[in-house]
Amino acid sequence: MTPKSKHGIMGSIFRESIPAGSILTIVYDAYSSAWMLSFAVLKKELLRGSFGIISNYNFPFQNLCRAAKHVGLDIEKELSNDNLAVVDVFGSKYNVRCDKKNVFYLDSVSPELINPKIDLIYAENIRPLTRGRRIIRLINTLDGIALMFGEPETLKLLTQTIAQRSKDMPDSILILPINRDVVSQKFIGWVAGVSDYVIIASTRLEENVEEKMYLVKSPEEGFTSTVYRLWITEEKSPERLKVRKIGNGKP
Repeated sequence: MTPKSKHGIMGSIFRESIPAGSILTIVYDAYSSAWMLSFAVLKKELLRGSFGIISNYNFPFQNLCRAAKHVGLDIEKELSNDNLAVVDVFGSKYNVRCDKKNVFYLDSVSPELINPKIDLIYAENIRPLTRGRRIIRLINTLDGIALMFGEPETLKLLTQTIAQRSKDMPDSILILPINRDVVSQKFIGWVAGVSDYVIIASTRLEENVEEKMYLVKSPEEGFTSTVYRLWITEEKSPERLKVRKIGNGKP
């Protein structure tokens, strides 16, 4: 890639597809467009035939659907076609529920019992849907869990989840978006430490909105940190997010 070239964000970060078993952390600020990246990755994986699982902690189901449509991800359609499942923790906690195929709820939400209850949903309801397909899991979002349960409890739950999925879904991909304006640097540092890929987006507000994206961690051979200029286009697809490399790093 030359400094003047511009590409869709997916092809710029991942040479092919995300390696099986990877953890991808996306850190962004309150004004960044990089919050769309997790949905873009999920959409691209669904197009490749993967099965997606969203654990929703941030807002009601319909809001989740609207957010995903920014990159062309039609959650309701994918649910109907058995390509996606949603564990709606937000709806479970605040009793905001909808009767949709492959949307699952918990009878109660507490940090002590949430992981065993989600494990049961995985075993009884979600695993039969996967039919041997590659699995991509999106936690929307880690800062949403931190607001719900607190940072120390969230890190404990995440550790348990990583350990459990390494047993029952060892080849699955985990996406962890984090709004850094909501959580502490210590929290972000811990999550980055257990991740294979770490992407950081930063926004500067002046006459124009200027956004940079930093790929700071990758398991790719020969990787060095890479800086990109990031912007969005009007198209509703995973390639809506565009980047131009502005450094000498090798993604």
